[in-house]
Amino acid sequence: MEEDKKLKHFEKIRQIRKKHRIFTWGTNIPDPIENFSDFQLPDKLSENLKEFSVPTPVQMQGIPIGLQHRDLLVTAPTGSGKTLAFAIPIILRILEQKQQNNSKNSNKILSAIILEPTKILAIQTFQNFVKFCFGLDINCCYLNSKLLLKLKKNWKNVLFKVIGSINILVCTPNRLIYLLEKLEKEKSLNFLSNLEWLIVDECDRIFEGTEGENCFKLQLDKILNFCCGPNVRHGFFSATFSCQVENWCREKLKEMLMVCIGPRNSANELVKQELVFAGWEQAKVQIIRDILRKNFEPPALIFLQSKDRAKQLFAELMSFFEGKIFVGLISGDLSEKECQLVVERFRSGSIDLLICTELMGRGIDFQNVNLVINFDLPTSIISYIHRIGRTGRAGRVGRAITLFTESDMPIIRPISTVIHQAGFPVPEYLLKLHKPTREEKKNLKKRAPKRKNLTIRWGGLKK
Repeated sequence: MEEDKKLKHFEKIRQIRKKHRIFTWGTNIPDPIENFSDFQLPDKLSENLKEFSVPTPVQMQGIPIGLQHRDLLVTAPTGSGKTLAFAIPIILRILEQKQQNNSKNSNKILSAIILEPTKILAIQTFQNFVKFCFGLDINCCYLNSKLLLKLKKNWKNVLFKVIGSINILVCTPNRLIYLLEKLEKEKSLNFLSNLEWLIVDECDRIFEGTEGENCFKLQLDKILNFCCGPNVRHGFFSATFSCQVENWCREKLKEMLMVCIGPRNSANELVKQELVFAGWEQAKVQIIRDILRKNFEPPALIFLQSKDRAKQLFAELMSFFEGKIFVGLISGDLSEKECQLVVERFRSGSIDLLICTELMGRGIDFQNVNLVINFDLPTSIISYIHRIGRTGRAGRVGRAITLFTESDMPIIRPISTVIHQAGFPVPEYLLKLHKPTREEKKNLKKRAPKRKNLTIRWGGLKK
């Protein structure tokens, strides 16, 4: 009788995972849940999460693993709710600590560090945590430039008043390394003694082609050496899967569990994908004009491979539409404050069309983007999936158009294959083209293809 119950339960769980395309690897993996009520959330937290009616697949499986306080590597499509999947276990653990401790010191325990690859993503994640933690007596902090400046000017005072009073710290790798090295120098690493979670968001960045001090892999090695207490667990989250990341995680972490939602490295199914041949670089501009003149429903994002090319297209479209379509530009030239202002204007609808570089390709949550255009072909499948993942979020249908020219023929096959596998039409000849070697892919990550200017006489934007 008991055996029958176990078999029925096992079959029920298998069907849930099959229905939601949840794939897992590891030992003693907890059952997925189907309702937030299964977690017995505090009333205030439930109120803060009222916009989330039903858990998404990544939340169904990721949250129970997080509640067991275990190392995990999670791959799930863009817009699938990964942030909440690691936020709920962190918040519930902090509330539990406060209840157990029941003292003022419980407010001074740094329980979690959330690492984001860019400042814009870090700000977004921080804002989400502030929203989730509203009214819960949990202190969240974003390590921004102002705080770093204060630390440099008056280290000890700021250290004890600010850094010593937070529960959740959100930051980029470089800023965290600066803080940790300063803590080590001041012999104050005891701030990390109660750390329980180190979350690495967009973890597929670990093996991107950056070298030197900005190499994410080297930065992360440094951080792991600092955050090595016996109670520290690690959560690695991304929209794309990498064998290199998996092998690296297995080497660093013991008994790591893995969760994958849907097929590995597949694009969001809610995004209608199109390939459009442009012939040559200047022809792309005309195609963009035609797209925007015919039934254009803002907002939209356009991705280019460099800051200079983004500026060229911005100048072209500003001149052509003359205020009929509000065009914005964001790139690495802008300060953190300027970037955030552009992002907020785009979110509020003041900007119809945002021209950007890879900076905006990852994780940033724009709920209502209708269209993504890859003006320049992404140099990897990972980049492609992240870019088009800015649309088709939170259950909405989106559209992604990718332009290509004759010069893209040597590198287009992988992306053509992804689009074809998603069920969208792709010219047969593209699927039979040269398949880039591993070395060629590696070089593309470091250096995008050379392209001609979009305008004949380009002297830069006038200030």
